[in-house]
Amino acid sequence: MTNYREVQRTTLLPDQIAADIMAKITEGTLQPGDTLPTEHALAGTFGVSRNVVREAIARLRSDGVVESRQGRGAVVKPITERETFRVDIQALGKSGNLADLFELRGLLEIEAAGLAAVRRTSVDLEEMCKAIAELDGGSRFDDRRLEADAAFHRAIGKATANAYLYGIICYISSRLKETARITSNIYEKDDLVQVTRAEHLKILKAIEVGDRTQARRAMADHISAASKRLNVPVKPIGHL
Repeated sequence: MTNYREVQRTTLLPDQIAADIMAKITEGTLQPGDTLPTEHALAGTFGVSRNVVREAIARLRSDGVVESRQGRGAVVKPITERETFRVDIQALGKSGNLADLFELRGLLEIEAAGLAAVRRTSVDLEEMCKAIAELDGGSRFDDRRLEADAAFHRAIGKATANAYLYGIICYISSRLKETARITSNIYEKDDLVQVTRAEHLKILKAIEVGDRTQARRAMADHISAASKRLNVPVKPIGHL
């Protein structure tokens, strides 16, 4: 039987258990087609009630990671058959995963910035300005500035006027939210917030004047700089 770790008793028990099972799937310990242990077995292993395990499995089912099959229980689905897109935070520490996520971010957000430059409204610009203003007055990313950073990218996604693009940018920005905090521990200078704010301002100004090319370039520069601050070797995305 696959070894799991006993989780600490908190209000996020189902999330912790779902994350632990997902980590086993991501690393290949659990393969597509494998059946998860019974609720009773998992409850004993994690040291929780069956209701907690049931909720954790329900979350994995909602994410399209497992499916219930009569007579077998919860079965791991092949990634090609999953109906939902999911980024496993625990797996981002593995070699190449964070680089792949940054590359995806570039492919989406560079074009989003370009679309925002030609589709943004005055309300969109106000939201971007508000997010940038929240970055003032500090040198490190606390909770308020982490949210402001994510809010700026969400505002750009919203300004594309494409609901699907907006949705996936919101999701990715939430997954990358903590990378700013990690950067604070890696980046040796004390101007991280100011540098990030300046990069955001360049993007905003290009979007504000409707310069699609410059907006794409400014976003590309921002993502490239952010990856370098995290020592993430992002693949080149070609000429803009």
